[in-house]
Amino acid sequence: MPRLTPQQRIALAGTLEIRAATGEGLSSEKRVELRLAAKNLLALNAMEERRNQSKSPAEGIARIFDQAAEQRWSEDLREELGYRHMIHLADVFEGWAFDSRITPERTAELAGWAESMRALAEKVGSTWDPPRPAGALSLVGFIGRMMDE
Repeated sequence: MPRLTPQQRIALAGTLEIRAATGEGLSSEKRVELRLAAKNLLALNAMEERRNQSKSPAEGIARIFDQAAEQRWSEDLREELGYRHMIHLADVFEGWAFDSRITPERTAELAGWAESMRALAEKVGSTWDPPRPAGALSLVGFIGRMMDE
């Protein structure tokens, strides 16, 4: 069976909607089923359109990197990690990014995290070294502190 074009899906969805609204002798369940099928056809069009907006895989990966590089680490992280911890953690993220078992999308994300962690380190300055918090550390704070021990 050949694939429907977006225009064919829209036309079929319209036909199903009309049939659900005007179909004599149809049970209420059948009407709901027809409306759901029409809705699904339109949803498929929307999904394909979003997928096609990314013209190439490289653009998608670049977008993932940009989003990850804009990562805003919580204010608490500044109180958990010193400059050296942040730099070590950025190096760890970068190392994970280039593991051969990682997908290109995850590589872009991890490289972006590394970049954002380095940006945070530069923001707090090379002399930043808060005392170890008395309470429990966040997961990122724990990993960052473990890099230095």
